[in-house]
Amino acid sequence: MIETLNAVANAVKGVDNEVLVVNDSEKPLILPDTLTNVVTVLRNPKAGVASARNFGAKNATGELLLFIDDDMLIQAEDIQTTFRLHQKYQRCCINLNWIYPPERSAKIAQTPFGRYLIHYGFTSLKGWNRGNDWNDEELFVTHGITSQYLSMTKKDFDECGGYNEVFPHAGFEDYEFAKRLQALGFTFYIYPKSRLFHNESDRLDINAWLDRRRRGGATRKVAVGLGYQEVAVHYSFVKKSVLEILSFSSPFLKFIARILPSKPAFDPVYFKIVNTLLAVAIYEGYRSR
Repeated sequence: MIETLNAVANAVKGVDNEVLVVNDSEKPLILPDTLTNVVTVLRNPKAGVASARNFGAKNATGELLLFIDDDMLIQAEDIQTTFRLHQKYQRCCINLNWIYPPERSAKIAQTPFGRYLIHYGFTSLKGWNRGNDWNDEELFVTHGITSQYLSMTKKDFDECGGYNEVFPHAGFEDYEFAKRLQALGFTFYIYPKSRLFHNESDRLDINAWLDRRRRGGATRKVAVGLGYQEVAVHYSFVKKSVLEILSFSSPFLKFIARILPSKPAFDPVYFKIVNTLLAVAIYEGYRSR
């Protein structure tokens, strides 16, 4: 968090701005002296990422909103690019591209779980968009949004009503938000030539990662309940039975993954175990709703 705020403070120097941090934690956020005159901390009276973003937007006084996750490292060029694009395009949401910092990618490549994340594209926005059209060279229109670095005007945000606060965790709140924006005629852009650093230093543990996927399964079920049947997961009786057994066996699967030699030669086995645990985590979150 502090590293992100330091990067933001440097990026907005010389720009008319306000930096709002919405604290959803029960613990107070203590800022270093260098940030106290730059950052305003707001205590969110509700819980959940959707309500936190809405609360921040409600308290913002500027014309342009920029939502940034607490593990994004930005630079002044990113802010200037965002301004430039919004001067050219209206009624739109803009995502800048992100990747893991090169040194972090090199480090995690030494571990089986790190290689799993790299192999399946979890270390870049391009990887997360696997299967969708992507253009490395110029701004392009895309089908959805991600709030990790998302800009739009406050007027447009207010028009669409903000994020749906029924979502308990991060996950499908972006999907639902994008659907409402599309219905109002908004366009979504990704600018690939800006590359933010997504510094997920505290989220590279497999158990924490699976917990996030479990919460994602729960938010998916919430989206289904809101009428988005296209994201429904249909489990046959046989598949449910198998996943229930695997859910009970997940500690053993994690144990096997942990004791496997960390050499790349064992990656195919390790990847299959993690994919099984991923399917179980999504199922557990989905059924919990």
